[in-house]
Parts: sequence; C-alpha cells; structure tokens
Amino acid sequence: MLRRRFVISSSLAALASPAVHAQAPWPAKPVRLIVPYGPGGSADQVARLYAEKMSGFLGQQIIVEDKPGASGGVGAQMVASSPPDGYTLLLAPTAVLAITPAARKVPYNPDDLVTVSRLSTPILVVTLTNALGVKTWAEFVALAKQNPGKFWFGSSGLGTITHLTGEVLTRAAGIQMQHSPYKTIVDATGDVFDGRIQMVFDPSFMPYAKAGKVRAVIVDGPVRLADLPDTPTAAEAGLDLKGFRSRSWFGLFAPKGTPEPVLKRLSDAAGQTAALPEIKEKLLMVAQNVDHQPYDQYARQVRDDQAYFAKLLKELDIRLE
Repeated sequence: MLRRRFVISSSLAALASPAVHAQAPWPAKPVRLIVPYGPGGSADQVARLYAEKMSGFLGQQIIVEDKPGASGGVGAQMVASSPPDGYTLLLAPTAVLAITPAARKVPYNPDDLVTVSRLSTPILVVTLTNALGVKTWAEFVALAKQNPGKFWFGSSGLGTITHLTGEVLTRAAGIQMQHSPYKTIVDATGDVFDGRIQMVFDPSFMPYAKAGKVRAVIVDGPVRLADLPDTPTAAEAGLDLKGFRSRSWFGLFAPKGTPEPVLKRLSDAAGQTAALPEIKEKLLMVAQNVDHQPYDQYARQVRDDQAYFAKLLKELDIRLE
C-alpha cells in the first residue's frame, strides 16, 4: 500500500510540474534587446546604457544585439515576428514606428509592436565638416545659397529622423542640399571628416565636435549644452524646431500580445533606470535627454506622432520609394 501511494503521489507531482513551470516568474532567462542599426550609433549607445542597469532591476541579463538593414526594418521585423513572451525587445527611434511606414512599404507591420517605455529624446546637434572652413550656421547658409544643390547632408538611412530633419532644416533655411543615406551613421564618419558630405545631425557626432574634428553650429534644445557652450541653440540661430524635439525619441517595444504584467515590469525597470543620476549624466555625454514615459502613456504618444509625421511627409512631398 505504501509503495502504491508513493507511485500515485509521484505521478501527480509529474503532472503538476508543467503547470508550475508555466507559472514561473518572469523573467526566467536573459532578454534579447534588438537594435535595428549598427554598433556605435545613438540607438546602440542608448540601448547599452539602459540594458546594463535594467538587467540589475530585472534580475536577468539584457543582451544587446545590433541587427542593421532596411532602415531599421530588419530588426523591427525580427522582433515583430518573435514570440510575445517578453524575451525579445526592440529599441527603436521615431522613424521605425512613425515615419518610415508612412512613407514607403516596410517589411514589418508597426501594429505588430506594442510600446514598453520611452527612454530618451535626442538633442539635435547640427555638425559641419571642417573642410568647408565655416564657423557658424549663418556662414554655412550663405555659402550653401551660393552653391545650390552642391552640398550633401548625411543620415542614418531613408526615412530616419535625421533624414527628415535634414529636409525640414534645409527648407527652413531656404537652401538646397542633396541627401546621402548611410546604412549606419557611423559609416558617414569618414566622409564628413574628409568633406565628401558637408552636414550631419546625429547626436553621436557630439564627441567629434568636442574634439574639434567637426564643427557644431546648432544644438536643438531649450538651452546650450555644457559640453558645447559656444554652440547656439536653434532658437538663437533663428530656427524653430520644437516639433522635432518633442517627437524625436528612442523607446522600447515588444511583440504584440506580450502580457501586460510583463510590459509593466519592463516599463517600471526602465523608469527605475531613468531615475539614476549616472544615466542622466551618461546620456547627456551622447547628446540624449532622459525622458521616461510608461508603456500606456507612450502608446498614446506614438499614435499621435504617427498621425503627425504622416501629415508632415505629405506636406513636404517626401516619398521614400
């Protein structure tokens, strides 16, 4: 009788174990964070800063993987088609969710991704090649007007915020420039140094400006940056770019269907990370402002920005075919 009870008890335990396993607390293993661009750019920098600290709050490592291609489309599709279990996330800028899908066909459906948390807002830094020999935005505008269509601005790809900013900025200044998209903004570095392209906007170029390798002529923020005290704000230069400042962001996304408790846990970990003084300090070093927004508020922001950029693309007659 005793032996029979032992067999029955063991069998019941075996049957119950899958249910117990299925209810194991999340996360039970490392989390992949996909960056849809190459290493070294702003998205990669933000991802690695947050991943390190969020890992501690979650109790599991967040592993950053760079998957460039198709202006962010390769990485976005990878995450959109992943199981909605919270173990595969996307770090994406405004372009991937709100700009590029409105301008051309993309290999993913933005509706297959849900918001987790806004992380940061980039500080636009307009930088020029030293090869031009100009020191201010006004000097560059005057030179560009004398050479319509002969200068180039670089971006991290078609439909990115840097591309769209270039289009808006040149129109606002009344100058004509050509657009040179790169697979990653890091690929543009040599061309900027050598003067083959004349202007870039990506915040990752701020260290080069501090080192004197390029000339920073505008920062788009409410005040000047401590690291670039001699560089005027856009407002001081006579430009109004507030619409881009508020709608340019980096955020976390997950596959549609990810359980809400998982989204909240991730969002809370991102918020805890954003509250760390060292994160604010390190983000400022790469021209980013900490700007946490929880998953539900961020969802409303993304929907609003999708409508905003769809309208703006139509007004500017920008097509990315």
